[in-house]
Amino acid sequence: MSLSIERVSNETLGEQVVRAELPGGLPVFFCPKPDFRKKYACYSTFFGSVDSQFIPPQQKETIKVPDGIAHFLEHTLFETEKGNVSDLFAENGAYNNAATSFATTTYLFASGERFFENLKLLIDFVENPVFDPEKVEKEKGIIEQEIKMYDDEPDWVAYMGMLDSLFQEHPLKIDILGSVDSIQTIDSQTLHDCYRTFYTPKNMALFITGDLQEEEVLEFVEKTSKYGSSNSAPHSGESSADQGGIVRIYPEEPTPVARELFESRMAVGLPQILFGFKEPNVPQSGSEKLQLDMVTKFALDLLLGRSSNHFLDLYSRQLVLDDFSVSWMSYAGVGVLSVGGETPDPDGMMQALEKIFDEAKNFTLSEDDFRRAKKKYMGGMTRAFNSLEYIASNYTYYRFYGLDLFSVLDEIQKVDQDAVQDRLKTLFKPERRTVSKILPLG
Repeated sequence: MSLSIERVSNETLGEQVVRAELPGGLPVFFCPKPDFRKKYACYSTFFGSVDSQFIPPQQKETIKVPDGIAHFLEHTLFETEKGNVSDLFAENGAYNNAATSFATTTYLFASGERFFENLKLLIDFVENPVFDPEKVEKEKGIIEQEIKMYDDEPDWVAYMGMLDSLFQEHPLKIDILGSVDSIQTIDSQTLHDCYRTFYTPKNMALFITGDLQEEEVLEFVEKTSKYGSSNSAPHSGESSADQGGIVRIYPEEPTPVARELFESRMAVGLPQILFGFKEPNVPQSGSEKLQLDMVTKFALDLLLGRSSNHFLDLYSRQLVLDDFSVSWMSYAGVGVLSVGGETPDPDGMMQALEKIFDEAKNFTLSEDDFRRAKKKYMGGMTRAFNSLEYIASNYTYYRFYGLDLFSVLDEIQKVDQDAVQDRLKTLFKPERRTVSKILPLG
């Protein structure tokens, strides 16, 4: 094995990740976890539902693809020349799955035995797709049923109704699965074009973790992956150095929301209310993105988290229930804050939350509460490193944004109380707010 190896460790966590780059350009990460019976691997690409407009490497023309194509491509890869890959994993005693988000697509498996057989399966089906036109047409019916299933899920309808109401232009408003109409326009050639653009070594990452030997893992991947050879140009006519030069195009998002209210009636026992706030311009990558995410999450936890006075008051008055949640996410230059859940008293809940939002700019953080929140966050991260799935999924996620998962702990240490206090002054702007309501039938 002639791979150059970089080791990144964190003393606080007591963890180490080994990074190697295959000759064809694919980064491979390995986190040793001695005494763990389960072994885990995921193969991820930085391609999600928001990537609907782009310019491929070495090209000048902008390509617009149908909504839902990243998710459709995920489904398509499961159909191999040997059959559905899930059946092949099952024969090896492994659990496998895949997930498409707004920003990424990940293929994964977990197994105790026959790990390297399963790793070969993972590498082979991700790197060698079959875009059979007949199977593509068949897949449309399967995904159409999945779309209709989600249309009957109140949580999803409320969430997507919120996003569609918040954004006028940004593709974050579009359902990850697309629509019944949009998937009908997808064909094998369009899938192939997206694969050629986004499923390239500079835009992907392979992460492996478990009780395994470093040298054995890296040698196996180098021999198995088609990027293990220095002669392995990812696609004909392109060198590995050209990969990753994708220009992602996101429209400029205006400050006002698309509409102030989304309302739907469904077969639910209790009303569900979800407030949404958007931020049109946020950092897309690097430490600036991470610091904004950290400061925002601290602010929300201290204002409305489970141990906050506001939450305890809302809960004691039965305005919110156990499913109440507060979250923040940022993708592709925009941020979304959501607050809400089921309630027996929608008017009372809305009035109480609106009062909290209006007064947030004057909310005074206690130094003890801030210090406690920081310790809680760090403790949660430390515990999370007992989960192989957490390590793999989060390490690759942060890597796509130019960050290292271990650096998150350092960034938490840097979070300043004054920055959190200032953040509360900008989070709940009325002109950036919408409300999504799911009400019982009748």
